[in-house]
Amino acid sequence: MNRNASGTFAAIVVLGLLLFAPSGIAGEGRAALERFLDGLETFSAEFSQTLTDETDFVLQEAEGRLSLAVPDRLRWELDVPFEQSIVADGEYLWTYDPELRQATVRPMEQALGATPLALLTQPHRLDERFEVVEEAVPEGLRLVLLPKTREADFTRLELDLTRDGELLALSFQDVFGQRTEIRLRDARRNPSLGPAEFQFIPPAGTDVYRP
Repeated sequence: MNRNASGTFAAIVVLGLLLFAPSGIAGEGRAALERFLDGLETFSAEFSQTLTDETDFVLQEAEGRLSLAVPDRLRWELDVPFEQSIVADGEYLWTYDPELRQATVRPMEQALGATPLALLTQPHRLDERFEVVEEAVPEGLRLVLLPKTREADFTRLELDLTRDGELLALSFQDVFGQRTEIRLRDARRNPSLGPAEFQFIPPAGTDVYRP
């Protein structure tokens, strides 16, 4: 997994949990999440991504943008300091590093089975795997998902929303205490996103790996 992939996959996990959140969660946080999900077909936003260690020291900062279409299309682009693209087209999951001129492609079923992204295709197991806690934060509400198994690669997932159902931030803490926080801005609900948004064609000269 390359330089930024760990935090990126973490964010995608959180997005997957967002789109397939179980109806068993109760409370104001769940109500806000349901307001966000109600009628959601597509979504796009700019974001700032910050990686910190267990002492809150900033290890990396990045900027990017995301777009998604329910239920299985996603484009995740990091612009600075290192470019990276992850595209899920409904059949394959592409990861592309333009600096290395390398792309990795896996069938989505295989890729999801090999990473925490499996949660995207197994929403019915969410309650089995997580304890869900609601917290109040200055900007609104937070849903915290705590893995029930010690084998998980992460210890905490968070979704921050306003009470009106606006998604503000996603975060992920791994087993080493590192925290990836993604704060959204310029979010758009149900923008028009054509098929090309979720397609990836390797640029000429790209080395394509199919593990």
